[in-house]
Amino acid sequence: MKESNCGIGFGKIELFWTENEKVRRGALKTLVQPTATKMFLQLDEEKRERVLGAAINEFAGKNYNNASMNEVVKSAGISKGALFKYFKSKAGLFAFVYKMALGRVKEYLRQVRDESEGDDFFTRLQKVMWAGLDFINVHPGLAAIYYRIVFTGDSPYKREIVEEVRRESLEFLASLIQKGIEKGELRGDLDPALSAFMVEAVVDRFVHAHHEQFRSRRGKEAHVFSMDTEREIQGITKILKNGMAG
Repeated sequence: MKESNCGIGFGKIELFWTENEKVRRGALKTLVQPTATKMFLQLDEEKRERVLGAAINEFAGKNYNNASMNEVVKSAGISKGALFKYFKSKAGLFAFVYKMALGRVKEYLRQVRDESEGDDFFTRLQKVMWAGLDFINVHPGLAAIYYRIVFTGDSPYKREIVEEVRRESLEFLASLIQKGIEKGELRGDLDPALSAFMVEAVVDRFVHAHHEQFRSRRGKEAHVFSMDTEREIQGITKILKNGMAG
């Protein structure tokens, strides 16, 4: 992914996130305003899931501008009038789906953090990679939407969404790296922010590559887990360990 599009340069990562905090927060406030109405939130769970499932499938399969609300209501079995009572606009529905996806990503990261607390850094990193593969396997539609946001230019709030996801990922990895430094598992001269930037790029590319393979094999007993995957994770870890271990 092209970090330069977000204004990040080597050696300036931590400074970027600090100096642009107010700007990003303001943009994200704009992003999350047009979300679900109270009417939608009060629907029974089955109907909410039906509407969201239809929206996820539509946004995952098409670029934002080509996604059809007519297809969403047809798939969900509701009227178009009802949909726009639940969400004020197409952008509002898209924003709600994005927020839900980000929430689930955070849940995965929290689970890895909590369950690997006693592990060394490189074991934790392997679990992060496995969690990424598990996410695209369990939530292929949400993963597809994210990559459409990254690689196409028509999604609303594209820059704000990408920066928010990247911020969460960088802060999470930087905390693992800092802990590894403190425990003597990693070199003491490592810059946690810069190291997180590098590791995040590797992990993100790894997960994206498997997502592409997974989507191309849908319906052909596709699965992201294999012996090759295990070897890849071990190989990536070995390379990083040679440069980062204390």
